[in-house]
Amino acid sequence: MDEYLNKKLFNLTESAIRSINAPRFFQTERGYQGQFYCALQSRLNESGLLENGAILEMEYQKSSRHGLYQRPDIVFHIPAEHSGQSVQHNNYAVWALKRRATEADAVSDFVKLDEMFEHLGYGFGVFLNIDSTDSMQQHYNGNYGDRLSYAAAKLLDQTVLVSLHSNAISP
Repeated sequence: MDEYLNKKLFNLTESAIRSINAPRFFQTERGYQGQFYCALQSRLNESGLLENGAILEMEYQKSSRHGLYQRPDIVFHIPAEHSGQSVQHNNYAVWALKRRATEADAVSDFVKLDEMFEHLGYGFGVFLNIDSTDSMQQHYNGNYGDRLSYAAAKLLDQTVLVSLHSNAISP
């Protein structure tokens, strides 16, 4: 994954997070995920990244043909059936969301993200902790920290507080 695309995805992710400011969406992971997906989809479309078969999907079931069985929260890719290439190609980004993640929740998602990086070659990933100020970055100790960004989003007095760090882009 090139630095330019990672930086663009990082910025679009931040913009999508900051756009969600209704208290209801911070009450459940699923509610936030749906709103985040819509905001991210809109930004990807406006940026021109949703072309040549590239799509954003929620909870796409991975199967034996992928070498793992997972249901990542959100993926940005060109499906193999559209590209004609293997499932290890054209995988751009993956997002894992948790609401008020505990250390165990975050570590579990970090392991899953590492599997996605390793088996499917995703070049960029985000762990997003909803309704929290802790991005959980301090709990990651996998092999793909250079592909991972960490975010936390909390609504406080009608202001979206965002903590966002990345090892996937240069400062």
